[in-house]
Amino acid sequence: MLRVGGRIVRVKTRCHGVSWLRSGLCGSAGVAALLGGTIVSAQQAGQSPVPQKVEPDGSGSDIVITGQRGSAVSDIYPLATLDARAIDATGASTMGELLRAIRSTTQSADGSEPIFLLNAQRVSGYQEIGALPPEAIEKVEVLPEPAALKFGFPPTRRVVNFITKRLFRQIEIRGTAGTTTRGGSARAEANLGLTRLRNDSRLTATLQYRHTDALFQSERDVVPDPDILFDTIGNVTGVNGGEIDPALSAAAGQIVTVAPVPEAPADRTTLAGFAAGANRARLSDLGPYRTLVPRNDALKAEAVLANRLGKTLAWSISLSAEQSRDRALSGPAPAILTVPGTNGYSPFAGPVLLHRYLTEVDPLRQRQTTTTLHAGGTLRGAVAGWRWDLSAAWDEQIIDGRNERGIDLQAANAAIANGANPFAPLDPSLLSARLIDVARLRTSTANAKTVVTGMPLRLPAGEVTVTATAEVERSSASSYTHGTNPFDLSLGRTSSGGAIAIAIPLTSRHARVLPFIGDLSVNASANAREVSGFGALLDTTYGVTWGLLEGIQLLGLIKRSAAAPSVANLSTPVVITPDATIFDYGSGHTELVTLIQGGNPGLAAEHRLVKSLALNIKPFAKREVRLSATYEETAINNQTGTVYALTPRTEAALPELVTRDASGRLVSVAFRPINFYRERQRTLNLTLSANGMLGKPPPAAPPKPGAAAAAPPRPSFYAGMGPSIKFSDRLQLRPGTAELDLLDGDTIYGGGAPRAFGYAYGGINYLGHGATFDCWYGGGNRVRSAVPASDLRFFPIFKLNMSAYVAVHRFLKTEAWTRKLQLKVEVSNLTDAHQRVRDGNGQVPNRFQPDYLEPIGRTVSLTLRKLL
Repeated sequence: MLRVGGRIVRVKTRCHGVSWLRSGLCGSAGVAALLGGTIVSAQQAGQSPVPQKVEPDGSGSDIVITGQRGSAVSDIYPLATLDARAIDATGASTMGELLRAIRSTTQSADGSEPIFLLNAQRVSGYQEIGALPPEAIEKVEVLPEPAALKFGFPPTRRVVNFITKRLFRQIEIRGTAGTTTRGGSARAEANLGLTRLRNDSRLTATLQYRHTDALFQSERDVVPDPDILFDTIGNVTGVNGGEIDPALSAAAGQIVTVAPVPEAPADRTTLAGFAAGANRARLSDLGPYRTLVPRNDALKAEAVLANRLGKTLAWSISLSAEQSRDRALSGPAPAILTVPGTNGYSPFAGPVLLHRYLTEVDPLRQRQTTTTLHAGGTLRGAVAGWRWDLSAAWDEQIIDGRNERGIDLQAANAAIANGANPFAPLDPSLLSARLIDVARLRTSTANAKTVVTGMPLRLPAGEVTVTATAEVERSSASSYTHGTNPFDLSLGRTSSGGAIAIAIPLTSRHARVLPFIGDLSVNASANAREVSGFGALLDTTYGVTWGLLEGIQLLGLIKRSAAAPSVANLSTPVVITPDATIFDYGSGHTELVTLIQGGNPGLAAEHRLVKSLALNIKPFAKREVRLSATYEETAINNQTGTVYALTPRTEAALPELVTRDASGRLVSVAFRPINFYRERQRTLNLTLSANGMLGKPPPAAPPKPGAAAAAPPRPSFYAGMGPSIKFSDRLQLRPGTAELDLLDGDTIYGGGAPRAFGYAYGGINYLGHGATFDCWYGGGNRVRSAVPASDLRFFPIFKLNMSAYVAVHRFLKTEAWTRKLQLKVEVSNLTDAHQRVRDGNGQVPNRFQPDYLEPIGRTVSLTLRKLL
């Protein structure tokens, strides 16, 4: 008896030899050869799971084996499986929509995206499966993290295996139009796709265009920041931030530190005109000049071709190219103009500063173009019972940016010093010199990886599985910034290494080896690689899989890993932006600072230790209901991250990121990746999934003469949820500094981390009509501070997305053009949920206004999809 793909098969074979070891090797080689040949061929060909009979080869062997085509299920139970009817119930029209629908099941405990397989085989990248339509998928399997070892990956990411149909052909035309319900940011999308699956050959080709309108601040409820003194007419302050003019204070009856420029031009030459608004800065609405969401246009083309090469080899090639262009407005240029006391239009005895937006010229613009190219391929086969595959990929991304960050005020200040009116619009010729940063980041990665899997030894409890990998990768990055603060950097990195993983069965109920213990196996892996600039890095894992009873399985894992920082974190161009608005957690006010952003070539490698224990349960043998619980402890040293919230505690630990003046006012801030000394986390992740048919099977309708009886259609459904609970998350930024409790008031990202969060989803389909939903919940949290204005409370948030679709032909059966035409309506963020924040005074901090944090809100879209 042999367990293959979750099924028990009968194997009859005859080998010569007397020792059990020789017999085991012979049997193992025979089975491995069969799995590497017959089963792999069946997987590639897309055949249904029917018995395969191998004719005698003269050695007296006669093997009959039953398996499931393309299945990656072995000795590890899946977290979820979806058949074609459950996939239909998701209402997904793209692979991306399908993955979003089941995200809570596929996402790993640490938030990592899954590993993708196609028919239980590795692919060169997501691009190889991303263009497949959901209709081409016969089944989806989601396996827990330890299953990744069998496919040459570390056991830290879940495995999603897509099993395709044997014969499939489809041309797809899809168009989508949508908009936000509060106006602004309409979007449109057009897609053309071709898919053909025929035995071992596969062809997919898609062309996609996307457009999103810009969303202006004026289309949302955003009020000006009272801490920002810029105004379209202007506000006056003293040169040193103190009293403007004793005579003005006398006229106002109070010490005046800020005064708005009078709206009437005649009042701008008298102290009385300025005294009327003493200490009440005028605020301007910049809504028409600033975008919260940029305009975007994107074009993408991709193609995948796969087939067999002879009887023993299979290959695939994938190509894709995409260009995305963003266009944004960052508002009118802010200017601090110096007005001397000698200026004839100034009523003040000494010099003052005029804070004004320069609306007499065009607002500042930002442009970014991102070009992404990919080429990948695989070659796979089987030799003497060993399955092998070689994958290679080349990826390149080019980001070109142009940022107008201000206007050179030298000519304007000189004109004001020579007598020009500072309180009237300036001559545009004085404001023609813009401060522009032109930046480019180009990253390239080429890699090749070979994975060999076999079962060289058969023990009494089953086969020993060995997976060996060898890989090499070359990454390079070049970046520069041309402008006021030029920057130029080029980096290259080569890594090479190998890994070996082994899984050993110790006991087995089916093989009757210590059956009272259950199905017990152990696994281990080691991955050593040399990374230029970082030396030797080593990953090791040790795991145990224990099937206590049928349908109940425990998985234990200990993993140590080391990782070099990404090339992008090392080489992103440094950009310096003056007059950026930053929330100062030390004072609770918004400040204008010089913001420094970019990469950090001095980053060190990260080291991580993960201990996890998972319980997988399938309580009903004949129902697709699965429950999984994973407890995980993680320790990270030298983690790469960026601090975006400089609270007093983080500022004390990282003083090099902040500059303050003598009065304590924030002057400059650096948002650049750094290494965190140490972080410790404890998390529990739960996953529940179910799918199947609703109701009792109705009696079959009488068949027509010569036809088989057809079962009446029944509604199909799918549902799942994935809540997570964080028990602790403590971060130490530097050795010797106090630990930050990220779950109890400390933060480095701007908001507290919720203890409880998670996803839920579900859908139903009947006769091509259906409805789906998915939702996300984040618990409340807090950022604690002794200053009430920066003591922030983040309320719980719940977001719900829903969709409904109909098969148009069901209503217009006489119209041929309605065949395979689907109409779909989607509503994202149905409740128009926004993150609500209150400070210790019960007020909404300006930088945490709901429409700043979530400008899009509720959206509605309509999709027409025609299949040919």
